[in-house]
Parts: sequence; structure tokens; C-alpha cells
Amino acid sequence: MRVLLPFVCVLPILGCGGQGSFDLELVLPQDPALRPTGMTTVTVTLTSGDQPPVSTTSVLDDNQFSAGDLAVANDVRIEVQLRDVSNRLVGVGEAADLIDIVANESTAVSIPVRRPFVYASNGTSLFSFDPTLDATDSDFQGQLLGVTGPQVAVSVGGDRLAIVSSSTITVFATDTNKPVGTAIQLQGTTRDAAYVPGTRKIAIASDQGIAIVDIDSGAIQSTLIAGVDRITVGPAADGRLRAHGLIGRVAPTINPLATCSGTSMIVSIDVGAPPATATAIALPDAVSDLAAAPENVGLFATLPCAGKVARITGDLDGGTPTFEDFAMLPRASVLAVAAGRVIAAGTAPSDPTCSPSCQPTSSTACSGPQPASKVNFVEAGAHLVVLSSPIAGGMPITIDLPDRRETLIDSDDPADGHAQVLRPFGAVPVDLVALPGGQHVGIVTSSNYYIEELTDQGTGITILPCLNATTADWLLLDLASSSIASRVRSSCTLVVGQADLFPNWECDVPPPGEQSAFGEYVPISVGALFGAR
Repeated sequence: MRVLLPFVCVLPILGCGGQGSFDLELVLPQDPALRPTGMTTVTVTLTSGDQPPVSTTSVLDDNQFSAGDLAVANDVRIEVQLRDVSNRLVGVGEAADLIDIVANESTAVSIPVRRPFVYASNGTSLFSFDPTLDATDSDFQGQLLGVTGPQVAVSVGGDRLAIVSSSTITVFATDTNKPVGTAIQLQGTTRDAAYVPGTRKIAIASDQGIAIVDIDSGAIQSTLIAGVDRITVGPAADGRLRAHGLIGRVAPTINPLATCSGTSMIVSIDVGAPPATATAIALPDAVSDLAAAPENVGLFATLPCAGKVARITGDLDGGTPTFEDFAMLPRASVLAVAAGRVIAAGTAPSDPTCSPSCQPTSSTACSGPQPASKVNFVEAGAHLVVLSSPIAGGMPITIDLPDRRETLIDSDDPADGHAQVLRPFGAVPVDLVALPGGQHVGIVTSSNYYIEELTDQGTGITILPCLNATTADWLLLDLASSSIASRVRSSCTLVVGQADLFPNWECDVPPPGEQSAFGEYVPISVGALFGAR
């Protein structure tokens, strides 16, 4: 389905004078169930080079709108966001190629427009979330069939979704949610993948190096270097696209008492002419994630041990990279760059009570020999901290989310009224994706909850058992309101110690809208159509 939107813009800058115009052809999915619905406004964003993005929002009237004045230039990237009457994002699109808007000339631009689906993989299946729907809607959660062992889902131009497993790439058409072509075979074991901006290619990180893969032709260009954990792609100062691979990823542990240490390296290659082999360069601190700006020059890293987000500068080919402090973020874990901003997630640690005192080796085991130091319970829970800061500099927005408490119930109580509500001992963001426009962020997390047994010191009777629960969550965070828009608890596993009076416990069922529709699973990655990882 195609909707033609005449788009007229006045050219007030660059000395061009007069008027230029272009027609936006919004190509909607073939499957009616996948089409955006209910849109009442359209926002068109133009980005060119190092210039700040320029956006204009107009009311849709019979699928037509007028944009008014816009700052334009050569090599312009065009993005579209469709919103409903409540300002909910219901459709997103992006032109596959950069365009030139010329005075007194008309240019036709075709843009695939899709619902802003978010995808989470657990290494076995790929699950989808439709943030345009209420969380209690039966179609809010879905599952893509026809994939085997997915590790990560990467949006390519919006009309294709590359689902990367440990050894293959399966390409889906996003207008039908069905595979197209044959699976592309990969060498080595895949660990991460990233979109190559403005192309039909993705970059693959594996235990054998970096591969640049054309998803249409299946052509692969490989660079051998051992143990690449994370990958990102962005332009260098000379305009060439560079793929940056992280070797020796140091992720923060879920245990807030554990010591953070490690060493990391980086390898950078030219996407247009990848070398057969490459050499890694040592980084000055442990790194948990990398993200490059898709349009501007900028490479960023999260430093979990230092509690920072840093900009990486210096010679990445043979010199000595340096870190420039960009923002403070406790236990910085994952990040992405989108809409001219760096978006990162970390964790504020919990405040546990231990006996005799808290140490890196303090135990949270519910059985076994009595340790030298043991965690008793948590007074203040660990919680996510999300940062959004302009690439060009300026005051960052820091969102300190409340801790996510978990309810564990006595399964012998038929009324389900006997329960313990635990604060998280540890929490860690596993992966992050920024949705188009940068307002919404999808995050998958892992959290741990612990409390020791309660024993009557006079009789020696254990009243309540030791409880140790680990949960997995998918979250959709709204940066505009500093709140969690949606949450799905996809897994809760519970270890229960011995007790004389109340021995049997289980995880409580989440409220409607937060329950997994596909049983228990633990997400390892998250992606989104037109999203930035």
C-alpha cells in the first residue's frame, strides 16, 4: 500500500533562494495487520552532516500535509514519525538513501513506513513487542517464526530485518514478517551485529573477527582477528564508514559487591575496503559497550569500572586511543547513539546489610557451608539509571528509575496473602536499543533478589527460608516522561532454602500486561525497526 504525501518546503538558508519541493511516498506493509493505524500527525526530520536535526510536525488531512519552512542541505537524511491523537508513536520510516533538495526542483522520495516493533531474542526464539498497542492487547506480544537460534535482530533500511544467529543470517521482509531469499552462512560464532548506515549491509562481530555482509547479494568481506565481542559502525572524519569492534568486553556483574576490573581492546576497519587481517589496540580502561553516531563523527564507550560514558578519540589504526569524559553513569553497561544524542544505561548499586560486614566475597547462597561473610537483606534496592546527552555537548538528562521490587508468595497459603516483597540486590542492563526519534528506549535487564532465612534464636526453628530470585525483564522507557511505558517480566527463577514453618515459596504472577505470553525466557539482546543499538 502506498500513500503519496506532497511535501513542500521553503528553502530559507544556504543562499539558494526560491522554493524546492519533494513528494514523500510512504510505503505501508502489504499485511493489513502490520500497517500503522490511527495516525493524525506526521513529523518529518531532516539531518545533514554535522547540522542539528530539523523537524516539522503537521496535521494529516486526507493523507496530505504541508511542512512549512525547513533548513535543508545536500546529503539529507529524511525520517518520518506518525503519531495518533494521544501523541503515541504509531509509525516510523526512513529514506533508504541520502537526497539533495534543490531550489526550484522537485524530488520524489519513497520511504517504507512500519510500526515501531521492538524485538527481543533469548538465543532460541525471537519475540516482538508492538508499542503502538496497549500492553493488555493480545497482539502486543508476538513471535517471529522461521528463525533458528537468533542472537540479535538488526533493522536494515526498515523494509528488511536481519536476524543473526550464531552461524547464519535470515532476512525477513517487514511488510509481511516472512523470510525472503536463502539464509546467509557465516564463519565462526557470531556475538553481535550492527547496521551499516545508508547501505544494505550489516557488520558482524564473531570469535573470528569482523564480517561485512550484503543482505541482498549475500556477499561477505571478512577481516580476521580473534574474539570480537561488540560491533558498531559510523563515519570517520574523512567521511568513510568505519566498523569498530570491541575485544575483551567487561560487563558489570549483577552482584554489586563484586570487584570491577579487566582490560579491553578495539579494532577499527574501513567498511568499504575491509582488510584481510587487522590488529587490535589496547584501550585505557575496561569497556562494556561501544556506539558510533550514524551520521556525525563520534565514537562512545561505557566504562563500567570508572562509572562513565567516554568519547573515544585519537588514532584507532595504529596510535593510542584516548578517552574524553562525556558523562558520569554508575556501573555504565550499554549505550546507543540516536537523534543526535548518546543514550546509555547503568545501575545504581543496592545498599545491602551483611554479617559481619559486606565484602566482595559475601555469600548469597541458600545452602552449603557457613561463609565468612553473608548478605542478610537489602535496605535500598539497585535500580536502573538512564542517561540521554547531546553529542554536541550540553546538560544531560539523567533518569533515576525507582527500584523494581519483586513479590514472592507462600505457595501453601490458598489466599496468596502471605508474601515477602524484596528489593533488588543487583540489577544490570543487558542490552539497549533507541527507537526512532530517541524518545523511547527498549532495554532488557536482569535482576537478583535475596534475603536470608529467619530463625528463632531461642528454639532454633527456621521460620522463613532463604530466598534467592533472578528475574529477566523487557522494558520500554519513555524519556519524555522519565517513566517506564511498558514492562514484561519474561522470567523469574527462585531458589528456596530450608524452613521448618513456611517451606514453600514461588514467584508471584505479574499484573496483566506485564506477563509473558510465551512462557519463561531470558532475553540476551534487543532491537527495533529503524532503531539504534
